[in-house]
This record gives sequence, structure tokens and C-alpha cells, in this order.
Amino acid sequence: MEGSLTATRVRFAVDDDPDEDSRPSKRRRTESLQLSGKDEPPRNAAHCGHRLGVLPTGNLFLEGSSTRRNIRLEGLGKFDVLSDAVLLVVLASFDADTLLALRAASRAFFAYSSHEPLWKDLVVSRANGKLEYWEGSWRKTYIRSFGRCNDPPSEWPTDSIRTPGIYSDELYQPALCAHTSLTPYFLPHPTRPRCTIAKADAGSLAADIFSRLYAIPSRPVLISNAINDWPSFQQSPWTMDALETRFKDISFRAEAFDLPFHVYRQYSDDCDEEDSPLYLFDSRFVEKTGGDMGKEYTPFPFFGEDLFALLGKERPNYRWLIAGPSRSGSTFHKDPNGTSAWNAVLCGRKGWVMFPPDVCPPGVYTNEDESEVRASDTDKAMGVLIAMLILEWFLTYFDYAWNTYGPSAKDPELRGKMVVGVCGRGEVVYVPSGWWHLVVNLDESVAVTQNFVSENELTNVIRFMRDKPDQLSGFKGSLTPSTIYERFTRALRENAPETYAKAIDALEKTLPSVKRESVWDKVVSTSADESATIDGDAGDAGGGFSFGFEFDEGDDEDEELNDTMNL
Repeated sequence: MEGSLTATRVRFAVDDDPDEDSRPSKRRRTESLQLSGKDEPPRNAAHCGHRLGVLPTGNLFLEGSSTRRNIRLEGLGKFDVLSDAVLLVVLASFDADTLLALRAASRAFFAYSSHEPLWKDLVVSRANGKLEYWEGSWRKTYIRSFGRCNDPPSEWPTDSIRTPGIYSDELYQPALCAHTSLTPYFLPHPTRPRCTIAKADAGSLAADIFSRLYAIPSRPVLISNAINDWPSFQQSPWTMDALETRFKDISFRAEAFDLPFHVYRQYSDDCDEEDSPLYLFDSRFVEKTGGDMGKEYTPFPFFGEDLFALLGKERPNYRWLIAGPSRSGSTFHKDPNGTSAWNAVLCGRKGWVMFPPDVCPPGVYTNEDESEVRASDTDKAMGVLIAMLILEWFLTYFDYAWNTYGPSAKDPELRGKMVVGVCGRGEVVYVPSGWWHLVVNLDESVAVTQNFVSENELTNVIRFMRDKPDQLSGFKGSLTPSTIYERFTRALRENAPETYAKAIDALEKTLPSVKRESVWDKVVSTSADESATIDGDAGDAGGGFSFGFEFDEGDDEDEELNDTMNL
């Protein structure tokens, strides 16, 4: 049934006069499945027109569309035989000069060569991990950064060009995602928010109570009144304005880039056309600010002692500053190394969608040991790893997931498995070990998060270390995947022997672990004995999409780009 949901991505936009304006004035949405409640407002983007006037392919089949002029054939010439997807792959192999030349060839080539993901890839390939400017688009940023344009114009000559007559789902999809609000998924009605996450007041929580109600039963919870006395919440609130004032020239990590905070703020204020805005997610924010930010918040005692602290400087990355505009966030993932996490919102709102460890979210596909995560099952045969955009998941799978795993699901075994909620300013979300979660900013937001290992999830962490050493990540110093398990268990035996004994006893009562091969192992193995020796290679087979962090070998410039996934 999930396969048929791809039809929900098709949108039809009707423009009375595409030559006059790039923004269609009338729109109609058609879906193969209508799973939302009868009283819910429509969630399609009311003003999701492509800036060049590109329309979805389906518009060619609308009544009266025969009068429309399709300029693809005459504009692309022999390239017209290529599908949009293949054409964009071909264009991605060209350098910037070639793309700029193609933009001058015809309106059709102008539209395809202006596709922002092409220019974002070019910036990534040339920037060496640093972004010093933002000019409102990746193309303009590339020209400013690497072209002969030290003083960019206030109005670029090509800004007024439109390309009516191009009908392309591939080109239109980013505009649809960029202009679709996610707020209605979480707040379908102002007085009736969609929230199935448990709630608690920090004043009523002690370590034993939290453990009994939430940690041991592995139950997410939204906690209020937990950060009222934090300086970062009261005396020196962490807002985008305040952080820019204090740390204007300090570089922070935002996915593939290190960039000064004032540049990121400029990006955040001018990224309306981005289908997946950059997410600032920095694990060294305390060190970069001279320790100041580390003094302005305090971890919560009711979560218990963080046993990874026993590793001292060898402990893995565990705390992150998170900031970003609305629609930025992280796709579905599990937190690394079997840890649990808390996430405190200091300004703005975050939407959360969570599933328990035994329920893989619809639209997410993994191999058996979850070392690889894909956006579709068809990627499995090709051995590639592709991340689904957050907006694409909501447009394609949210309604299906809500009806299948929500509080009113027909199957009692699945009912209530999907947990949804909004974490507002001053609130904290607890994410238990092993839970799948997607997080998206509903407003411009700033938050701080930490991963931890308390007595409650220690058994899970030890099991993860023992059974999945190839997936361990973020550890520092001389630790390697083969030595982490012994190093951590030795620290536990020496410093917390009773806690260690309890965790090992619980571990021994569970079923013995089974060493499972990844998909890649099964393809490349030549015998059963050989396949067992290459299991660790799976994580590198697919390239760039993984959940976790590489081992730190002392070079701060090589921080793992996927820090953004650890929420």
C-alpha cells in the first residue's frame, strides 16, 4: 500500500496567465489517497509557485492545457529524449561555466541549468567545508564566492527571466517543498493540537520517578518547567538575534559547512526557496565560545548519571547547539551508540514524530542490522543511500502513518505506536534509546541537546557496543571500534561495579545476539566464512548517508557531516 502513496506527490497548478507572473494564481491538489480527517484543513501549499514559472507535469493533461506551449522539445533539442531525472544527472556532471553557458542557450536550458541542487553541489565541491557568503541562492553564492564578482549587484540581470512552458515534476518538487507549511500536520486546529506524547512537569520528577514512568518502559515524554532557571532561557536568552550579537564571527557547523554565525543568520533570513534549509548543528559550541555557553545551561538530574563521562576525554560527542529556520530539521534516525537524549527548546517550536525501536517508519528502509538507511526500497538493489527530504515524507507518508499507527488505528497491535507532538519554548523532549525520530522546526528555533547513558539504557548501550562495533561513532582519542567495548566495560567495573553487574545480568537474560550480515556483505561475500569477516564494510558502501559520527582523530576540520542527524 505504501507504494501507491507516491501519487500523493503529484500536484497540479493552474496559472491563468503564466507569461504574466511566475506565481500561479489558482491551484488544485489531487491525491490518490485522502487519509486525513474530514475536519482537517487542506495542507497543500497555497502559494508554492516555482520562481521561474515551471509547472508540474500533470498540468499538461488538464482541461484546456492544449493551448499551452511546451517549450521543452524546441528548447532542449536532442537533449529532449532524456527524462528530467537523467537530464539533471547529466547537468550535474558539468562545471559552473558550462551551466552558465547553457542558461544562455534557451529558456528551457535556462530552467534546467538554474536548478538549485546543481549549484548547491557545486558550492559544496568548491567550498572546502567553509561558507563565507550567502547571496540568496546557491547559484549567486557560487558566483560571489568563486567567480569574478566581488561586489554583487542588488538586482541580478537574470532575476526577471521566467520560463513558462516548462512542465517538470523534478524541477517543481523543490518549490512545492519550500512553500508547504508543516504546522498543520501538528496543529490541524488552533485549539486542538495533534499531540500523543506523554507530558510531565519537571517539578514532579525525581530520578526514581522518571526511571519508573518513562525510562524503564521506554516512553517519550514532553517535560515543562525544566529550564526556567537557565541563564540561556532567562538572563541571556539564546535567540538568533542574541547569538549573532555575541558570536557574530565565530564559525559553527551547519551540515556540510563551517560558517560565521552572521552568515548563517543571513542564510536563515533569506532561504525561502530552499526545500531543505541548512541545519546548524555544532558539537563544539562550548569550546568555540570559550566555555561561556556551557555555563548557561545545566543537564537535568532526573535523567541520572551519564556513564559515558567515565571515559573522560575519550567519550563520544554528546552535546550540540541546534539552530535553524522553519522547515529545517533532521530526517528519521536513531541516536548513535544506543544512547538516549534530551532536547530543550530555547526559542521557537519543534515538531516531533517518533516510532518505537521495533517499528520502522513508513518510507524508511534499512538492512537487517540498520547500518544502512534508505529513502525507498528500490534503492536496496542498487546499493545506494538516499535521504528523503522531511517535506517529502510528510507529503507522501504522514497520513498513511497516522492512520496505521496513530491513536485511532484499526489494528490494536499497531495502535498508538506513532508518537507526535510539538515542543515549544521552555520545554524539553526525552527520546528513549533506540527510538526512531524526525524533528523539524516549525518556527525559527534555537535548542540544545545532549545524548547520555544512564543506568536505565546501559544494557542497550553495552549490547550495541558488543554486537555492532562497526556502527559505533564519535569516540575520541585512541579508541577504535574493536577496543571501545572493553574500554567502557573496564571503566564501569572500576568505577560503577554494581551498576555494571546489574546491566550484565539483564543482558545475559536476553536472547543471545545473532551476527547478521548487511545487504552489501551478502552481495560481495564469496563464502559464509568470508562474509563474516567483512561485515564492518557495510557502512562505507553507500557513500554519504548514515546516522552517527566518525571517530575523531584530532582534526576539527573533519567533523562528521551527519552530526545533523543526532537529535
